[in-house]
Amino acid sequence: MIKSYKKVLNSMPKYSGLRVLTEDEIKKLRKVFLQGLTDMTRVCEKYNLTVMLIGGSVLGAVRHQGFIPWDDDLDIAMTRADYNILKRVFEKELGDKYFLVAPNYKGNARNRFPQIFVKDTVFLEVENSDPNSGIKIDLFIIENIPSGYIRRIIKGCWCSALMFMASNAATYQENSNLLKRYMYQTKEGEKYYKRKMKLGRLFSFIEEQKWFNIVEKACQYNKRTNLMGIPTGRGHYFGEIRPRNTFLPISHGMFEGIVVNLPGNPDDYLSNLYGDYKTIPAEDKREQHFIYDIKFSNDNEKSVR
Repeated sequence: MIKSYKKVLNSMPKYSGLRVLTEDEIKKLRKVFLQGLTDMTRVCEKYNLTVMLIGGSVLGAVRHQGFIPWDDDLDIAMTRADYNILKRVFEKELGDKYFLVAPNYKGNARNRFPQIFVKDTVFLEVENSDPNSGIKIDLFIIENIPSGYIRRIIKGCWCSALMFMASNAATYQENSNLLKRYMYQTKEGEKYYKRKMKLGRLFSFIEEQKWFNIVEKACQYNKRTNLMGIPTGRGHYFGEIRPRNTFLPISHGMFEGIVVNLPGNPDDYLSNLYGDYKTIPAEDKREQHFIYDIKFSNDNEKSVR
């Protein structure tokens, strides 16, 4: 069985060129995330939209009442209908502090899902060493999923194939020397990287941004059904399909001392995504990010003192 890209990365030895965040940096980073969540929530309440924690952030809220102790990101989600409204008001309401990078939005997609970047910051990772990349919050879109089995399988397989092609094309076109050095630490990593580059070359007849635009359009389904999912999430199309009431109406929980929105049934959501999510994994099984550099803006520095 071929390992997923994330599992291969996590199995690599620690690369000496990576940054281990200091306690002070982690504290600052989490305050930036919490400020971003607060700003997003304010705008959503103003326009009667709903934003909720998702993925590992839900796990953190339920198991730790805050960030997972070894984690350094924040994941949020919205329905497609609410996200379409957010796009129209984003510049007006949040453009002074953040910029939205997303498929089919001003031609600036860098991933298959939207990302909210904090202006005047730097956050470089092995997978993305773009010097213009800053501290970001990943925004996942909750989509309607076809209730009919045949239609769901066909659509899911098509979307999964598109994401596979887009991912490999992006790796090839970005051609990160840092990622190559990191993967070449082991024979398995080297083999995986070479295969990914070969496939990426095959699919590079379409530019990376256009691939992500195609993926986003393919994942949408406008008919309301009894199923919802996050096609561009960690489980890809099929991995996060749940009954509609798993997501909506929302529930609430505590996260770093503030009340936050969570999926309607966090237990069902987390059990499906992680299995036995209540048990803290062994240290060598914990997911990690691969940070190359981080810098905070002057405003961020002032806000954490």
